[in-house]
Amino acid sequence: MAGESRHPHSSAHRLKQLVDGQRPMAAILSCSDSRVPVELLFDAGFGDLYVVRTAGNTSYSDTIGSLDYGVLSLGIHLIVVMGHERCGAVTAACTPEETLTPALSDLVGTIRSNLKRVGIANDVGAACRANSMESARSLVHGSALMQERVKQGTLRIEAACYTLEEGAIEWLGAVS
Repeated sequence: MAGESRHPHSSAHRLKQLVDGQRPMAAILSCSDSRVPVELLFDAGFGDLYVVRTAGNTSYSDTIGSLDYGVLSLGIHLIVVMGHERCGAVTAACTPEETLTPALSDLVGTIRSNLKRVGIANDVGAACRANSMESARSLVHGSALMQERVKQGTLRIEAACYTLEEGAIEWLGAVS
């Protein structure tokens, strides 16, 4: 936030340390938007974060499977689901008249359904935050492994929203 990145773990030596395996400190499910470079935002380097990116930071079976792998095989104890302001996928979900490809329509339809369930239809700002929370909840409900680990207290899933104008991460809370 202060504009003083340390760029940790970005050396050739660090890459050599990771040849035999990885032990990231957290997993991040983030939007694939190019304005949200997760490793830069968290000032992280090689091997520090296990990052899964999808448009609208959505929780589909491939996303859940990727994060299950991180929890089961990499020992991850923290997952952050981070959306951002002015997300294109969320904006599309708030404007149903837009023409979309079939695959994009499925993705946007999932976001739209989640937003309707929590009573948000056209407020894109509120929708971006709500989408992060709903995607985090979908992880817990979509994975028996994550549900069990959250219940045991060995996994924490936090929702967040990156604010483009301030360049800050707004923490929205943990889900269970």
